[in-house]
Amino acid sequence: MVIGIVVGGIVIMNIMLMSVTERTREIGIRKALGAARRDIRRQFFAEALTLSVLGGIAGLAVGAGLAGLVQVLSPLPARVTGWSIGIALLLGIVVGVAFGVYPAHRASRLDPIEALRQE
Repeated sequence: MVIGIVVGGIVIMNIMLMSVTERTREIGIRKALGAARRDIRRQFFAEALTLSVLGGIAGLAVGAGLAGLVQVLSPLPARVTGWSIGIALLLGIVVGVAFGVYPAHRASRLDPIEALRQE
């Protein structure tokens, strides 16, 4: 379980780092126009949070569907409880935001002049 959580976090971090790389010029323009580091950081934190929430909801839907399938096809009990949904969603959000810290920090530290030079 821990390995899956870490892998999910690394996937989110890689997606966010790709986003920073692809949007370097945009970040440079925003910074050149006066955006503060915290504004850039907040934007990437919001994106990490959105990605985490949507991923958590998709994971819950798939998990609930598979639990229902197990319940129907086997004698094993497979109930999805309210607290397990809450914990799974909260854990997904925490992991996503935690692994979004580095990409947000990296984006906020970009030099506007160097960012604008990139193609």
